[in-house]
Amino acid sequence: MVCHSRKLSSSRLAQAALATNAPAEPTVLLAYPTPSTLQHDQAAEDEDEPDVELLPPEEARLEITDRAAEQLCAIAERENNPNAALRVIVESGGCHGYQYKMVLAKQREPDDYQFSHPTLKPSNILVDAVSLALLKGSTIDFATELIGSSFRVVDNPQAKGSGCGCGVSWELKM
Repeated sequence: MVCHSRKLSSSRLAQAALATNAPAEPTVLLAYPTPSTLQHDQAAEDEDEPDVELLPPEEARLEITDRAAEQLCAIAERENNPNAALRVIVESGGCHGYQYKMVLAKQREPDDYQFSHPTLKPSNILVDAVSLALLKGSTIDFATELIGSSFRVVDNPQAKGSGCGCGVSWELKM
């Protein structure tokens, strides 16, 4: 498996700027849930689960920075799995109502939207149908800091302000 990559500038300032720049081309939506897959999936689930309203493919948007895509390529190569992905979940909690959870996944679930960087592949991001409504239009980035490296959600148009002081939770715009 080979990740198609680009050359990076050697200056730290240029590299820092690349981390927050979305690709010139839009992120690709590779797969999305359909009402029939959700009905089949919900039949097997608990009856107490809320109904999910699917976003149509033309409204399902998520941007992946070049830096995040490069990191996802490296993970897929290390795992020797082109289906390896970053799963982004929005959970209720924190002092402002919602928080992000990110975990590595080995495959897509029936209620997932699957996104990929337009040129750096494999760079899979999975978002379940409920979470995508709260993430639509956001950017997934990868940042390296003195305290560690991590994926993060930036520029979420669904979030009100910059979130709480601790930087963990955020409030939904009404």
